[in-house]
Amino acid sequence: MISINRLIDYIQAPEDTFDQYLQKAKEHDFRCVFANRFEFEQARDYLLDSDVIVAGYCDFPNGEESVEAQLADFEDQYRVGFREIEGILNQHAVEHRLYDYLERQMTEIALFCRDRHIDAKIIIETCKMDEECLTRVCEIALACRPTCLKTSTGESFKGAELDKVKLMKSLLGDEVQIKAAGGIRTYQQAQEFLAAGASVLGASAAIQITQEQQALLGA
Repeated sequence: MISINRLIDYIQAPEDTFDQYLQKAKEHDFRCVFANRFEFEQARDYLLDSDVIVAGYCDFPNGEESVEAQLADFEDQYRVGFREIEGILNQHAVEHRLYDYLERQMTEIALFCRDRHIDAKIIIETCKMDEECLTRVCEIALACRPTCLKTSTGESFKGAELDKVKLMKSLLGDEVQIKAAGGIRTYQQAQEFLAAGASVLGASAAIQITQEQQALLGA
């Protein structure tokens, strides 16, 4: 059985300082942590002798920027040193089903990142999507191939949903990865989302999830 910590992008808990956040991530060997541009060097240096990735983020959590503004953010993150970056689909375009705009946004981000060998993880906020909208967004992703579609910021009215992850997997196959995030707090939930088709999880409860797995393996 694979150790689930290597599948979790660890989200900082509000009560932890950034130093504590990095220490816990390194101790538990999570897949990824997040930093802003001013924290990048500290995180990179602290995690240098580990396999933990330092990822950036753009326009989080609102998804309000134009395509041009978000690309400028990606460029800034790239210059700082990030090689994995999360960006959010414009939420006005999602809510109003402006598919041409969403296609341009996702395509330009995917191309920008592919040209620079950056992993592009695009947050789509599935709680705002019905089946028709989610299908269209996945079809766009299949055409432009970002590294990953992420279900949620974790800041909206609902997080990851199993039925939507299953639909995404049925459409994306192995061509685009799926990251389930938002509301995943137990090892059982984590296993359910992985079985549904997610290959990466986002969780602030990452330590609890790994401890639950360890307890089960030790039983």
